[in-house]
Amino acid sequence: MRVILKVWSSNPDYSGGADYAAVEITEELAKLTLCRMNLLGEQKALDAAVYETNYWDSSAEYFSPRAGRQIEPDEIVESNSGLEEILDRLEVDIKETVKAPQDFQVPEGHIVAVECAQMTVRDGGTAFTALLRHSDIYLTTAEVPREIIEAALAPAT
Repeated sequence: MRVILKVWSSNPDYSGGADYAAVEITEELAKLTLCRMNLLGEQKALDAAVYETNYWDSSAEYFSPRAGRQIEPDEIVESNSGLEEILDRLEVDIKETVKAPQDFQVPEGHIVAVECAQMTVRDGGTAFTALLRHSDIYLTTAEVPREIIEAALAPAT
């Protein structure tokens, strides 16, 4: 299962083109995330001050429909409009976390370079953070709810 998440920047005037993130929630990632969520619950039982835990993780692919490298003039316009149409149709800006169509792919030229990527695990779900490459600007995604992570383990119908 692939999800698309809304992204916010620590700099309100500049996001480096990272408006969204795509995450492929494989069975392996779902199991690992749920295990981490359960571990967080155990930690909270021992220490009420624990709110969330962070893990190094590069599962999120940050992107924007406007962040493309121009290879051919027609190609960039075509891929931009197609990506924007999909995001608009899914209402990512409103819903913040949506399931992507099975064939959804981010064109390579629209991927934004990040570093120090992390998974933030909370009781009800998980979010992702990263630094925009060569900057001190943090990018933070919307949270993927536990229900969506659990659904990635459910047998396909």
